[in-house]
Amino acid sequence: MTMYRTNRQYQKNWLSKNNHLKILDLGCTHVNYWKEANHFADIVDYTNEFKSKNLKFTLIAPNQKLPFKNKEFDYVILSHVIEHVENIYEFSKEIERISKRGYIEVPTKLADNLTFGCDEEDIGHKWWLEFDDVNKKLKYVKKIDALQKFISVGTLNKFQKYFEDSLTIQLYWEDTIDLVEERSIEFEKKITFLTLIRKFIGKKLRESLARFRNLTK
Repeated sequence: MTMYRTNRQYQKNWLSKNNHLKILDLGCTHVNYWKEANHFADIVDYTNEFKSKNLKFTLIAPNQKLPFKNKEFDYVILSHVIEHVENIYEFSKEIERISKRGYIEVPTKLADNLTFGCDEEDIGHKWWLEFDDVNKKLKYVKKIDALQKFISVGTLNKFQKYFEDSLTIQLYWEDTIDLVEERSIEFEKKITFLTLIRKFIGKKLRESLARFRNLTK
């Protein structure tokens, strides 16, 4: 049983050198899929898009058993997928069943609280996830909003290469995905965007006033 932090690019490089493996990108979309994979699957039907590229695609049903054999894949990629899944624990067991190892990438709690556009009722983010480096467990809890979101996904992606460790959790697992549910977190009051703006403007005004006083001494 193995699970530890890794790096997306390291995993991509390793897969490129081991392209004889059977590699599934699950939740691939038809735009940001991993080119290192050789099989693709999603709950949205991208059959035609992948057929035109001469790539294998499987349409899967949400919240259902995956249509693959036991240990059919050597490696499964789950990039920004499991935070969307309602039955997250059962889903993780299905991933263990169909694959020997894989890569998991999820947003940090901070990224999830900054970004709007991920809260669609049916397919939006449902969980906060955090990796326990001591016990090597991936902890999950029902997602709540502590901040009023003010950054788009596109804007956040522009910051990704500078603040990647603060915005994403990137994990390698082998044999077992050790997933543990945590007790729900409670916030007394959501911090609104207006509150943040007021604090920012107040700080800038104080700085400007201090500079003015120094000039008039």
